[in-house]
Amino acid sequence: MSVRNWSNGRIIHSASFRRLQTKTQVMGTGEGDFHRTRLTHSLEVGQIGRGIVWNLARRKNFPYAEYLPPPELIEAICYAHDLGHPPYGHGGERALFRNMRHHGGFEGNAQTIRILTKLEKYYRGAGTQPSRRLLLGVLKYPVEYGRYTIKDTDNKPPKCFYDDDLPLIRQALRCFDAADAEKFTTLGVDAKPIHKSFDCSIMELADDIAYGVHDLEDGVGRSILKRSDIGHDLLDGFTEAGIHQIRNVPINEILDKLFSDDACERKHAISLMVGFFVVAVQVERLNEFRSGFLDLQAKVSPEISRLLKHLSKEITFKSLVSRREVQTLEFKGEKVIDNLFSAFDERPVQLIGPQLFEQAASGLSQLISKANGK
Repeated sequence: MSVRNWSNGRIIHSASFRRLQTKTQVMGTGEGDFHRTRLTHSLEVGQIGRGIVWNLARRKNFPYAEYLPPPELIEAICYAHDLGHPPYGHGGERALFRNMRHHGGFEGNAQTIRILTKLEKYYRGAGTQPSRRLLLGVLKYPVEYGRYTIKDTDNKPPKCFYDDDLPLIRQALRCFDAADAEKFTTLGVDAKPIHKSFDCSIMELADDIAYGVHDLEDGVGRSILKRSDIGHDLLDGFTEAGIHQIRNVPINEILDKLFSDDACERKHAISLMVGFFVVAVQVERLNEFRSGFLDLQAKVSPEISRLLKHLSKEITFKSLVSRREVQTLEFKGEKVIDNLFSAFDERPVQLIGPQLFEQAASGLSQLISKANGK
């Protein structure tokens, strides 16, 4: 389960990572230079993920130190977690899935795996050639697309990886015993994967913290989220979680800083909130797997988990993502993608060129032969 030190460098220098700068986090990329994009979000997730690992490692008598990922590895996992995120947010993802539903599907995390292992241009056909541990750290949904039914995929992409990548995932899981590998790929009764690796659980917590806190900062900084609108809801979220102060600073005082016209005060409030969530991370055993890399999970208490969900769903989503401007952008994006598929379907050779068309046709022929066992 070693890490290759160049992993995060290859991600940072990849074209896929650079493309994240034009993909929205919450607001459109033409709305000013303050707000975050998927690129800046990924950098912040990397910093938070590293902070979580550092904080766990420095705890006295921490029993799971041998399982903690190296700082460079968790940063690479966090940097890579959104590489497959499509343009136009979840609207773009829905449109891509709708058009690819009968051709292998589309899903953001599945596309991340495809980019890392095949599409990036470091090794021809092998992507960045990620280590096993990096790959499993990014793999949020260890179930292949083909295991879902039509009902499961009704109008939205299922949480999966692509069927063509099944041999790759099986190879990554070969270091675990067969029972662990089989259980790890279990599909739950709610048609969602159940398990994730220890490293992936750290990355997902870092992602949740960045989404819940930093997107809140964007909304406040742009004067879209005002204290008169969300201040009471914010205070209720902390109160219900039993949190009345952070580092001896009362929550009301933190909210004063957050909604201050002074950018330094606002940044101090955000720093206190991020630090609070990072320090709150604990590591628990599931007692389901023999390997600690699969059995250990980074978690926060139920109360703090509810607070994070409150920030992301009740505050950020309802007040920012559900805005008419954001929903209009997503809808326009869906129409753009639908129209592109129609255009490529009508005149593929003229639009992508003979060389790329021949490469695509050759790849499709190989897939058909492989499926027929030839």
